[in-house]
Amino acid sequence: MDVFSHWLWGMALTRGKMSWKVSGPMSVLPDLLAFIPNTIYGLIYGISRVDIDNAVTEDMPFAWSIYQWTHSLTIVLVLFLAAWYILKSKEHENPRYMAWIFVLPWFFHILLDIPGHTIDFFPTPFLHPFSDLMLDGVRWSTWWFFWPQAIILGALWWYILKTEKAHSIEEIADTAALA
Repeated sequence: MDVFSHWLWGMALTRGKMSWKVSGPMSVLPDLLAFIPNTIYGLIYGISRVDIDNAVTEDMPFAWSIYQWTHSLTIVLVLFLAAWYILKSKEHENPRYMAWIFVLPWFFHILLDIPGHTIDFFPTPFLHPFSDLMLDGVRWSTWWFFWPQAIILGALWWYILKTEKAHSIEEIADTAALA
């Protein structure tokens, strides 16, 4: 999936529960943590950019070694447990729920990538390091995969914004009635 869609999905899933300043980055970190170091590594060692349209995973071994971890549900579990522990120690009123909200964008990123990557180009190793199971999906840029998710995402955001606007109007009316 493209980074922009991941960002918007993460924000939509946690809207009203967590700041977009956290949910947006959490939803793209699995990719950024793999591909930014890979880009820096390539620049340092003079490795030319890979033609993404014709690339295979083996063309980016440095990114793949990181990607296996960032796209693993194991990392999501570790992040969840760490967040739960930290929130619990700070006596947060609902630490388990907030820990789940915190990792939800990352978790959903992995779920979107499982069908959105082929076995040849960054398949999603969602059970790493315990299993090499990866599903052969389609490239996320394939029109019949990309556009339906983009339309669903657009409809979801339309609904969220429409609902928020309606609630804002109700609050203004309630405030005015009290005055």
